[in-house]
Amino acid sequence: PYVRGREASREPGAISAEVADFLAAGGREVTLLGQNVNSYGRGLAEPVTFTELLRRLNALPGLSRLRFATSHPRDLSPELIQAFGELDALCEHLHLPVQSGADRILKRMNRGYTGEHYLEKVAALRRACPGLALSTDLIVGFPGETEADFAQTLDLMRAAGFDQSFSFKYSPRPQTRAAAYADQVAEDVKAERLARLQALQDELTLKSHARLVGQEHE
Repeated sequence: PYVRGREASREPGAISAEVADFLAAGGREVTLLGQNVNSYGRGLAEPVTFTELLRRLNALPGLSRLRFATSHPRDLSPELIQAFGELDALCEHLHLPVQSGADRILKRMNRGYTGEHYLEKVAALRRACPGLALSTDLIVGFPGETEADFAQTLDLMRAAGFDQSFSFKYSPRPQTRAAAYADQVAEDVKAERLARLQALQDELTLKSHARLVGQEHE
């Protein structure tokens, strides 16, 4: 946020009108984009939560598929979780970046949740929508990350059963606090950990695909 600037929410009426025009022109699938969609509604004259916005769009005629990105685990509300089991157009997929499975690293990242808290959200999502596909973002080699910290990330991946993940080696970004940390992780260590993480994700993705063998889907 120090780099991007403050979040801003578009007026819900303008969003609904844009989607309605799109559907009237023959569109069927809509993806809502925001740096953190869960914080939608801040600063609006008409108080509207993100879940309420989804319900409004779901009611528009002609909408076949509704998606959104990205959600922050800290702000994932029970109402939004329940929406996955209630809204017809809302696709059974959520991208929920976890970044790390180690609480010590999550705290250093200022993420605002623990690994246990994240997995509780995953369990609630699967109760609301048993067929939910889950993707995430992961960073290896954040400053100060130990081998034990990295092992906790692998454990969380197995527990969450991610269908897909976008994984990266940590790289310093200007104006960020982490760039100035003295305990940077060596590049060869980051590369080796990333390879192990991606190999595990390949296993998890194959298991996810195997569960669908013999089924028919849209």
